[in-house]
Amino acid sequence: MHSDVHPRWVALLQWLSGHGMDVSPEKLKVIARFAPDKTDAGFGLFSLRAVEPSAPLFAIPATALLNHLTLASHYPPTKPRLSCMQFVSLHLLLHRPKEDHLDSSDPLFGPYISVLPRNFDSHPLTWLWKERLDSSRSTCESQLLRKLPPSALNKVETVLRLFDRDWKRIRQYLEVNPSLLEKQWSTVDISERETDYLWAWLNVNTRCIYHRLEKVQSDENNMTLCPILDFANHTTTPPFMMPQATRAEIWDTGPSKKRKYGEDFVLLSPSTTSTPANEEMLLRYGAHSNATLFAEYGFVNHLDGEQKDGLELEVDKEVEVLFSSRGAVGSWMREVLIDEGYWGDWTLHSSPTPAHPSFRLITALRLLHLFPESSKQLPSNPYDSLHLWRDTLLGKRERISQENEILWRASLLKICEDLVERGTQGLAATTEMQDRGEPTWVPAAKSSVATLWQEEIYVATNVIKSIRENEEF
Repeated sequence: MHSDVHPRWVALLQWLSGHGMDVSPEKLKVIARFAPDKTDAGFGLFSLRAVEPSAPLFAIPATALLNHLTLASHYPPTKPRLSCMQFVSLHLLLHRPKEDHLDSSDPLFGPYISVLPRNFDSHPLTWLWKERLDSSRSTCESQLLRKLPPSALNKVETVLRLFDRDWKRIRQYLEVNPSLLEKQWSTVDISERETDYLWAWLNVNTRCIYHRLEKVQSDENNMTLCPILDFANHTTTPPFMMPQATRAEIWDTGPSKKRKYGEDFVLLSPSTTSTPANEEMLLRYGAHSNATLFAEYGFVNHLDGEQKDGLELEVDKEVEVLFSSRGAVGSWMREVLIDEGYWGDWTLHSSPTPAHPSFRLITALRLLHLFPESSKQLPSNPYDSLHLWRDTLLGKRERISQENEILWRASLLKICEDLVERGTQGLAATTEMQDRGEPTWVPAAKSSVATLWQEEIYVATNVIKSIRENEEF
């Protein structure tokens, strides 16, 4: 076994073999090795030999997948039921390795839990969680938080709210079932376990993958942690690996009753090309913006060449301020947008060209200028004019009026100009951050924050160019 192979790889395969997985070289075509050109990524999945397109790389038995179906029988029932996210993170909380050099003592999934990351110090959720505990200290984490673009910080705050929601539910469950904690710790002070739960929750949030386990496709419990798969690093462009669709997914029925734990998980090699031996094989985590990747996974796609395609910038805060400044008129407009399903999720996009605002953003800005900006009070019957705006939603007319088009485009131009100015200042402040013997992950984190600012400048600059060249959106 080469020295760059994950030190717990053999133990993981032995455990998987005990679940009935064929780990022979003919059936397992990848290995977890250190990724030398991605030191911030740690380990990756590499091909053991040349692999044809769309070939099965491995098949994980359903019993070795870590989800609510494989865990439910080992825990006291509760109503309402724990979600898959809550169930798996609870299990990881209870079976976290006691020390970094030790393995998990979990009799069910110990060898798998033992290969999961031991800490998430570099993840922005950890920074924000620590900041909430003690905001008086100036740390590298607090400095990085203050350097984040507002749109990225907003997304991290959203992730924190999801964590808080799940931790509250798990605390309620453990208060009713204290014996679960007693098996692992001498004291049963649940509040002392929040750090462990943060580690557990981040492992699930950064490593879970869609897997059909429920009847309805949109069910939040269609997810699992999957051994071996979570060694795979992310790419935005082909070639990348893809899970094989299960029968439950193909027929949109959910797993059959005969399959108590759902179906096995099969990963396929890239469909577009053959893969040579000793090549890192990558996975696409999803079509996410950099701000979302950063908030959810703790990394970004750096902007070079083709990576500048598909960039996205959220401008919710900037637009909300415009409506707030309109007094009663703005409040009424906000309610209209909420009722029509167009409040929030307003974005700018670098591609497809020309760089452009989303239809949701155009829709909101058109409504913003439905009445003169000087109007602080609503007309006696504002709905007389609202039908003009609604007709643009229904495709009955292209625009409210030429004047309305000029005004909303002017507002968009001002938003973008402000973003460029803010981004330039934010990038300079991030670049000027002084190194003071911080942890080894800090330079990569600073680079990610700088990339977020660069993306903001790039997208806003290109939308400005589109507006000034009178591009049609």
